[in-house]
Amino acid sequence: MPFLPARRLILAVLASSFALAAPAAATTLQLSDGTLSPQPFQSWVDRAPVPTPAGTVTLAFAGCPGGPAWASGCADKATRTIYLGDGAQDYRGFFHELGHIFDATTLSDDERQSFQSIMRRPGAWVADASSSPPDEWFAEGYSLCARHRRIARTYIAGNYDYAPTPRQHAAVCALIRQSARTSSA
Repeated sequence: MPFLPARRLILAVLASSFALAAPAAATTLQLSDGTLSPQPFQSWVDRAPVPTPAGTVTLAFAGCPGGPAWASGCADKATRTIYLGDGAQDYRGFFHELGHIFDATTLSDDERQSFQSIMRRPGAWVADASSSPPDEWFAEGYSLCARHRRIARTYIAGNYDYAPTPRQHAAVCALIRQSARTSSA
C-alpha cells in the first residue's frame, strides 16, 4: 500500500490534536496542613471533564468562617481556599466551590455576562446567597458540567433554584471550556 506512511502521519496528527483538546487538570489541591493531593478530591479534579483553575487551591475540612450556619461549604476567592463542612464533602459540593474559584481566577466580565444571557439571569453577579445570585448559579453550572457532560432534560436539583435545559447546560459547559482557553492564551 503506497499510502500507508501518509495514513500513519494523518492518524498521528489527529491523535495529537485530540490530546491537546482534552481539558487539563490544572489544579493541585493542598490541605490547610500542607498535605498535597488529598484523595478522593485530587482524583476528581484530575478526571474532571471541565477545565479546572490553574495553580494550587487549598482545601479545608471545616465550616465557612464567618458564614451563615446553613452554609455547608464556601470558597474564599482571595486566598483560593475551599471550606467543606460535613454536608459538602461530596462530588457536587466540592465542584460547586471549585466553580467559585474558577469564576474568580478565570472568567472575564464578558464571560459572566454571557453566562447571565445563557441562563436569562440578569442582576448583580454577586449578591446575598439567599437571593440565588448569578455567581451561585455559575457555581451550580460548573458543578453540573463537572458531573454530567450532557443532560437529557431540564435538570431540577441542586441549590439556588438552578434548573438548566439541556441546551443551556451545553452552552454553559462550552462557555467554561472557552473561558479556560482564552484565559491561558
